[in-house]
Amino acid sequence: MKRLSTLSGYDMLAIQMLYTGAVAGFIYPNFIIRSTEGAYWIPIAVWAAGALLSSWIFSRLLAQLNGEKLIAGIHASIGGIWTCVICLPVIFFLLTALVVMLRAYTEVITMTMLPTTPIAFLNGMLIAPAILALAGMMPIVRAARVFFLLTLLLTLVLLIVGLSDVHWIVGAPWIRTNGDFLLDKRFYAASYIWMGFVITSLIGPYTRHSAKRNWKMYSAALLCTLPLIMGYIYLPVMTFGRELSKRLTFPFISKMDSISHYWILFENLTAIFVSVTMFYLFIIIALKLHAIEEMVAVIMPRANKRWIHSGAFLVVYASATLLVSWRVVENITILTIGLRLYVMFVFPLLGLLALAYGRRAGKEGAL
Repeated sequence: MKRLSTLSGYDMLAIQMLYTGAVAGFIYPNFIIRSTEGAYWIPIAVWAAGALLSSWIFSRLLAQLNGEKLIAGIHASIGGIWTCVICLPVIFFLLTALVVMLRAYTEVITMTMLPTTPIAFLNGMLIAPAILALAGMMPIVRAARVFFLLTLLLTLVLLIVGLSDVHWIVGAPWIRTNGDFLLDKRFYAASYIWMGFVITSLIGPYTRHSAKRNWKMYSAALLCTLPLIMGYIYLPVMTFGRELSKRLTFPFISKMDSISHYWILFENLTAIFVSVTMFYLFIIIALKLHAIEEMVAVIMPRANKRWIHSGAFLVVYASATLLVSWRVVENITILTIGLRLYVMFVFPLLGLLALAYGRRAGKEGAL
């Protein structure tokens, strides 16, 4: 029997944890540290709850597809024009997310390892995941299975080593908060790390069973990655203090750079972290490029897939290269808050309405 869903439960767990590793260690700690004077785990918990709500809405949408892909199902229900209207913001979100992800990583490489290398050259790392994306979904999944265990193990080792020189008292307050983060735009800018389920929803066919199973695996992955996310935030704070951590562009990178123990086999832990993160990014960039191809192929069925990939590659590469200032990258993340909230909450609700309209129109046509 042919399997309708391209993602097994283990695949879903691996991809979601790789997604967190790819996006949580760069801009996110800076945003959260600067967004509140209270306990940092509280805004993390608020967004985790929001991510569960968003993924539950998506799972309700995916459960109605009966073996179809999401965008194809919406297209069949409401036609090409309205599908373009509700899906173009999603495509734009994917493109901007790729630009920010690529540019953030190349900025880290410039700051830590290759300060004189041109950004245009470093952005060339996009070629490898673009080739993987062109190969199709299953090669991406197989690569994710291989990278998952290796990257997770190395990341856990780095976090454990990072605990060796922290001062727990400077992480306070541990419980107190006045909700100040709810009025800070940086809290909402940090929404991008909670969108892993959105990406996997856009690829592969789904049934009621696979949608329910994958939502459960996403929830499990979310719980497993919470300690990782909190480590990215609390380790710098418990090393440098709250005020200094707010001034650091990449707090966790600075934390890795500050570790110095005679018993550590490898002296440059920052280089190890940057190298491990490359494997995270390799999979997630390929996955996002594949999602763009899946969406555009439905909206423009006559378009050649190679041309779609080539166009997405050129847009992302050129945009990331043109962003010469790091502050512009941060500003883009803030300016696209509304776009991400649309993709997380409004788009799946519109999808549910579209499928409901399609079913009703089908029944009326049958009469």
